[in-house]
Amino acid sequence: MRKNIILFIVLAAVCCGASAQQKQSGARPNASHGTVCQRKVIDTADLRIKYAWGAEDINNPDTYLDLGQLQIGKRCTKYSSFFVEQANDQRVAWAKEHPNAQGVPNGARWKGGRKADVWSEYQYSDIFFFSDTLNEWAMMPMGQEWPQRYTEKMMPIAWTLGTDTLTILGHPCQKATCHWRGRDYEAWFATDIPIRRGPWKFGGLPGLIMKIYDKDRLYVFEAVAIEKGTFPIYQYPKDEFQKSTRKRTYELQVAYNRNYLKTAGIREWDPVTNTAGNLKSSPHDYDPMELE
Repeated sequence: MRKNIILFIVLAAVCCGASAQQKQSGARPNASHGTVCQRKVIDTADLRIKYAWGAEDINNPDTYLDLGQLQIGKRCTKYSSFFVEQANDQRVAWAKEHPNAQGVPNGARWKGGRKADVWSEYQYSDIFFFSDTLNEWAMMPMGQEWPQRYTEKMMPIAWTLGTDTLTILGHPCQKATCHWRGRDYEAWFATDIPIRRGPWKFGGLPGLIMKIYDKDRLYVFEAVAIEKGTFPIYQYPKDEFQKSTRKRTYELQVAYNRNYLKTAGIREWDPVTNTAGNLKSSPHDYDPMELE
């Protein structure tokens, strides 16, 4: 009996860990976001690092929740979704082929990975780094208020360097740990690549972060490619994004994940009276990466 209880607890922990990274809110990407056709090149990167997020099989991009990209530019560094950018390329091409169309498809038909038609802030946010400031340009789900943008001063992450080593993509990596915004993380950084950045908002180590995960492995990012070339760094028009704060943007993102229908104000429709009724509600368990 005791063994069964222990097995149940272990399986429950594994299932919770697996589901925490899932796109389970049911929120859809913003179909009417036509500003993709107004994006502009603000810089050019000569180095691009691709990261698998939430991979079920690291060798199969179809199993990723997202394929992120870190672009090292001359004036700025940007972290965004490579899957979304690929889809946006297709959207721009479609708009050119259909100049009289009223809108632009949301791109889900062209986007790779698992649950391509579901919104997540970790996929639909562009993170720009200029000197010591971080700028987040956050898309909200379909039918919701304007996209948000805010700027905050980057605070140093208090890393502790370890002695363990690992090889990722042929690069020798060293272990480091930290406690950041409510979670404990383990990171592996390339000692031979002197770039002090990594996936999402992580950085500050004396080398490129190749892999990082929280201690419960709810959020796992791992480098799967390092590419040299010429890569445009895009930015949307500023006036299409509402100036906001990190607190306001974060609260919206969490609320949409936990109960998209209720947060979005979507109501039942009575076909008899032809009127809106009660608010719809579909709550989800959601454990955000940033807890504070």
